[in-house]
Amino acid sequence: MGIYDRDYYQGDELRPLRPWDNRSMVTLLIFANVAVFLLNYLFFQRAAPGMRLMDLLALESDSLFHPLQWYRFVSYGFAHDPRSIFHILFNMLSLYFLGRNVEDKYGKWEFFRFYMATIVVCGLVWALLRLGQGAGPASVIGASGAVTAVALMFVYSFPQATLLLYGIIPVKAWLLGIIIIVTNVFSSNEQVATDVHLVGAAFATAYFFGKWNFSSAGHWFGGMSTLIKQRRRGLKVHRPGAERTDQAASSSKDESESDRILEKIHREGKDSLTSRERKFLERYSREIR
Repeated sequence: MGIYDRDYYQGDELRPLRPWDNRSMVTLLIFANVAVFLLNYLFFQRAAPGMRLMDLLALESDSLFHPLQWYRFVSYGFAHDPRSIFHILFNMLSLYFLGRNVEDKYGKWEFFRFYMATIVVCGLVWALLRLGQGAGPASVIGASGAVTAVALMFVYSFPQATLLLYGIIPVKAWLLGIIIIVTNVFSSNEQVATDVHLVGAAFATAYFFGKWNFSSAGHWFGGMSTLIKQRRRGLKVHRPGAERTDQAASSSKDESESDRILEKIHREGKDSLTSRERKFLERYSREIR
């Protein structure tokens, strides 16, 4: 059983999830990381320094100045040192046990956008810090920054959930968040890019409390949600004769349906909407303008 096994969650609105869902983004990201690790381990172990797959994917401190290497701001997040399995094992276990509920809340593709944006931001800030410090050549690999961000998103979304740390010690999610921050701030291990972890935590904090959404559809629905609520306050129905009752009933029904859909957006994310629900919101927003 993992340190954050789903069966250990208690106390928050965590929906039951299947043990393994091949269609989830978390699963696809784990597959990608493991595939790169295995390729590196099986075929590049004896390659000359600089020609190993890990070296080709790693983010270098001077990559900012070489446009042909800008792909590294993404690729480094999928590379792990093949000489030790513990780095990728801890990252993927954390991503699996914490990321599924975050994906369930925000939707598959918004989770993907958040994860990838975190990798890029962490890499960019790390390179800028190295540049500002005037430090010598260095490189960074691993999904730790993005996984830390996912862990903080879980903490913010389900702060009262109970987890068993190392499968033994029960802790609240909010306490886990404090542990993550404190251990990275005071870490003395120079082999661990704690600054990348902290950037991931900061990015997750800004995303959650800033109520960001990286999908254009998300911005559109968010604006439409506000419009619907504002317009509804001033909406008046005036129908003469016998039509008045039917029109009022229809309007009330539409309001109830819009409330249900907006609540679904808030609870499950915009990607969870069906085609019928999207069309209804489009029609309803036009009618109340």
